[in-house]
Amino acid sequence: MRALLVSTLLSAFFFGQGLEGTAGTWKMNAARSTSAGSAPFKSLTVRIEPHPKGEVFTLDRIETDGRTITSRTILYLDGEPRRFEDFGCSGIQSSRRADERTVEIIRMCASGDWMRCLRRASAKVNELVLEITEHSADGRRLDRRLTLERQ
Repeated sequence: MRALLVSTLLSAFFFGQGLEGTAGTWKMNAARSTSAGSAPFKSLTVRIEPHPKGEVFTLDRIETDGRTITSRTILYLDGEPRRFEDFGCSGIQSSRRADERTVEIIRMCASGDWMRCLRRASAKVNELVLEITEHSADGRRLDRRLTLERQ
């Protein structure tokens, strides 16, 4: 029992940027974000909340044309593919913890489009980075590196 307590405390200390370190509300810093191959978002806010089977990942964004889009999904963080439906994609999604600071989310749409998002906890406590690569079925690729700050 004591060994379990010690290992839990060590994990919390060394891997503090797990869900406990990333839970909360994050807003994009447009000046420190890049969006190669597409127009940048006017605004982007991410909410990460605990869930009994993983975490809830919510994205609220405002496009440059003023459209508001919200996307919410449960990340199970086990790498298993699960059915997924969103306004732009119907297919499968998987999520996993790549290391103590990184979560990988992959979406594969029935249309042939797919997206990979790496969410990295920065060395800075109040910073989170999203590295998003989107591939469309026609071969186009969009890369974004979004720097988020804790709100």
